[in-house]
Order: sequence, then structure tokens, then C-alpha cells
Amino acid sequence: MLEWRVRMFTVGAVAAMAGIYFEERWMTGSAIVVLIAGALLGLLPRRDSGDPEHAEDPPDAEQDPGA
Repeated sequence: MLEWRVRMFTVGAVAAMAGIYFEERWMTGSAIVVLIAGALLGLLPRRDSGDPEHAEDPPDAEQDPGA
């Protein structure tokens, strides 16, 4: 989820700067919408995807299994 928020921030920031530079209100407005959408992504509840790469280690994973 964090990757998507960073991507949306990047796109929104670039669009905002371009809208300010070209003095295009529609571009600046759409950039604001993208930035708000990225901020709202942080409010969504996280779901457990079951992806082992993103899963947290169990608490006893650090202990030696032979001990």
C-alpha cells in the first residue's frame, strides 16, 4: 500500500508543478484530487494479502529450533 501512496504522491506533485508552471487550473485541480486520493489510501484498513514476502515473521522465528 505504501508503494501506491508514494506513486500517487509523485504523480500528483509532478502534475501540480506542471499545472502551476503552465497556469492550467484543470491540471492543478486534478493534481489535488490525486493527492487527496493518495492521502485517503492511508485511511483504508489494511488487509492481510497472505503474501509470504510481506508477511511478518512469527515471534519465535528468531530462536534456534534445535535448542
